[in-house]
Amino acid sequence: MPAEPPPGPTLVTAVDGPALVLRISNTSRANAVDDGILDAITAAVQAPPPGVRAVLLGGDGDRHFSAGLDLGDVEGAALADRLRSGERRLGVATAAIAACPVPVIAVIGGAAFGGALELAIACDWRIAADTAKLGMPAARLGVVYAPEGMRRFVACLGPARARELFLTGRPADAARALEIGLVDRVVPAAELWDAARQAAADIALAGPTAVAGTRAAIDALCGPLDDAARAVVDGWRERAYASPEFTEGLAAFRERRAPDWS
Repeated sequence: MPAEPPPGPTLVTAVDGPALVLRISNTSRANAVDDGILDAITAAVQAPPPGVRAVLLGGDGDRHFSAGLDLGDVEGAALADRLRSGERRLGVATAAIAACPVPVIAVIGGAAFGGALELAIACDWRIAADTAKLGMPAARLGVVYAPEGMRRFVACLGPARARELFLTGRPADAARALEIGLVDRVVPAAELWDAARQAAADIALAGPTAVAGTRAAIDALCGPLDDAARAVVDGWRERAYASPEFTEGLAAFRERRAPDWS
């Protein structure tokens, strides 16, 4: 009997006690997020069901949180357009996560790369399995990352460690991610979801208004991304997209080889 094909990309949702559990599922592509998954995340966090006190965002299975944006099989000039479109949807999803009326916790089992790591950074905090690996390969692909997303990393890690993450593209294991503040807690892989559910249960013990007010106060104490900073980043982004380095970086990534920047 022939094997069943892997399920298509989707966001698996379920209410578990006080938590809304969201699992990114695209198993044939390492849980990469497509437009439909990003839109589903946005919708889910904008209006959690009544009684939900926290959202747990993870990946399907234990090998991948998510490999990032799913660029499909697009080639050539259309690839930059596809990436820009994906970045815009990612920006909407991360903004929705940050504005969610209840805390959102990233549950990182396995690999989290690129745009998927930005989804995690937008959450209130991150719990990772001790087997997790996290990375930001944008510069290795010849891409300057979007300013809203980069700002989240700088706010979380500080400038020096954000530079290390972005400029080297080197993945961090769970221990290093904890050391630099990329994740907030590391637990054995077998205990990951139990730890996440316990965090949701702990939040449910606190007053809903106090939780909402504290989150709003912390957000208000973080400075906004002003127009001057945005202009600097956007100028460099346009320059990178117009460069042959962008084409070479993505080609090298797909061909699993080192890029030739000459």
